[in-house]
Amino acid sequence: MAPTPIIAGVADFKYPSTKPEKALEPYQLMLHAIDRAIIDTYLPDDVGKTLKASIDSIDVVATWSWPYKDLPGLLSENLGVDANHRFISDHGGNQPAKLVDEAAKRIALGKTKVAIVTGGEALASCELVVSKE
Repeated sequence: MAPTPIIAGVADFKYPSTKPEKALEPYQLMLHAIDRAIIDTYLPDDVGKTLKASIDSIDVVATWSWPYKDLPGLLSENLGVDANHRFISDHGGNQPAKLVDEAAKRIALGKTKVAIVTGGEALASCELVVSKE
C-alpha cells in the first residue's frame, strides 16, 4: 500500500524589524518557519526531533532578495540533515503549490518520507537607494 501524504505542520515567520542592519537573510527566516512548522505538529519534543532528523526532501521557492549558490543545501546543512532531494524552483506565484504537489507525489511513490517546502524573502529590510543624478 502506498504511503498517504499528509501535511503535518505549517508555519510562517515574520521578523519584527525592517531595519537593514538587523535584517535576517531569507534562509534564516526559512529556518525559523521550519522550526515553527515542527512545533505546529503538536508532537512531543522527542518525536518532533525525530521528525526533523528524518527530513529527506527540501524544496525551496526561489528568492528575489538574496542570491544563494545552493539554498536547499544550506538549509539541509543548518537543519543537520542530509536531504537526498534538494530543489530550488523558478520564480512564480504558482511555485509553492507546485512544490507541495510534487513533494506529495514523491511521498506517495515511496521516494520521500519527510518533505519540507519553504520559501522566504527579506525585501522589507532591503534599503532602497535612489540616485539623484
